[in-house]
Amino acid sequence: MSIDAIKSATVNIASDPIESVTLRHATLADAPALALAGAGTFLEAFTWMLPGADIVAHCLKHHTAEVYAHYMEHPDTRVTLAVTSPAVGFEEEPGSVVGYVLLCAPELPTFNVLPTDIELKRIYLFSRFRTAPVLDAEGDAIPGLRPAQALLDATVADARALGRSRLLLGTHAGNLRAIAFYRRNGFTEAGTRTFHVGNQVCSDLIFAKVL
Repeated sequence: MSIDAIKSATVNIASDPIESVTLRHATLADAPALALAGAGTFLEAFTWMLPGADIVAHCLKHHTAEVYAHYMEHPDTRVTLAVTSPAVGFEEEPGSVVGYVLLCAPELPTFNVLPTDIELKRIYLFSRFRTAPVLDAEGDAIPGLRPAQALLDATVADARALGRSRLLLGTHAGNLRAIAFYRRNGFTEAGTRTFHVGNQVCSDLIFAKVL
C-alpha cells in the first residue's frame, strides 16, 4: 500500500461517524447476541488487568447464551439493550447489540441484602459507542444524552417499576471512571466483596442507590 493510500485510509477512519443507538428491552431471542456482547465488552474492559487464561475462562463460564436465557426466565430480570441501526441492505434485521444493562435479583452472598433490593448486575458498552447519539422512539437524537447514562436511567426506571427500594451494584475498586459515574448518579459506597475471575481473586466496591 502506498503512503497516499495509507493517509487516505487514515482520514476515512478518523472521519467515520459513530453510529447512533436506540434502546429496547431484550427478549429470550437476544440471548446469543447478549453472550457475544457480554464477552466482547468484558474482554475490552479488563484485559489490561487480568491474565488471558483467566479472563477467557470467565467469559466461557459467565457469558453464554444459556446463562443469559436463564437470567431472563426469572420474573425480576430486566435487560435493556443499546443497539445500532440495521446495516444498509438488511433493514429487516434488529440491529447489533453494542451495550446492555442487566437488572436481576441480588447475587451478593456476603452483603446484607434487603427484601426490596435489586442488583444492577452488569452495565457494559463498547468503548467506541460511549459518545454515540441516543435516538428516541421517533428516531431523533436526544440532546446531551450518552448511551451509558441512557442505560442506567432505563434500569433505574425498571427497578422502580418492579417496586424495589434500593439498587445495588458492584464495581472494581480500581475502575475510577465507573465509580465517578455512579457517584454522579446518586450511588454511595455500601460495602465490599471478593469474587473469582478464573484463578484470580478480585475486589469490588458495592454501591447502593435509594430509589
